[in-house]
Amino acid sequence: MKEQDQLVRTIENDFAIVGLRKDGIIHVYYKPRTEITVTVQQVMLVIFHEITSGKKMPFIFQAAEYCTVDKEARENATNLEAESPLKATVVCVSSIAHRLIAEFYYKFNKPLQPYKVVTDFNEGIRWLLDVDKEIDARQSK
Repeated sequence: MKEQDQLVRTIENDFAIVGLRKDGIIHVYYKPRTEITVTVQQVMLVIFHEITSGKKMPFIFQAAEYCTVDKEARENATNLEAESPLKATVVCVSSIAHRLIAEFYYKFNKPLQPYKVVTDFNEGIRWLLDVDKEIDARQSK
């Protein structure tokens, strides 16, 4: 996780670092060789609620090299969406394999909240900040 100077709070475990950034975005970094399973998803959901205090917030996800998502976790991701505090999601990819997984999820699972796949981290942050403002503006009407 290169953005540590932007973090005001972090929670770390064996497979991820989850950080609350100064701009209100949650940065999730999956460590090298992490296999995302349904069990990992359940643990992460608890962490997401803890770091957001249950409030819906924008999230940016990154995965280090050799991270994978098993079939059951891909299928379970849609089930978790309603329970999760994700307001908008960016998946920042650095490999073709991760791009394919992220785009496949978007195409076939149709996330409920705004979702974007990017290769540039800062582009993802800008998009999340814009979308967050748009959502807040719509909700305040």
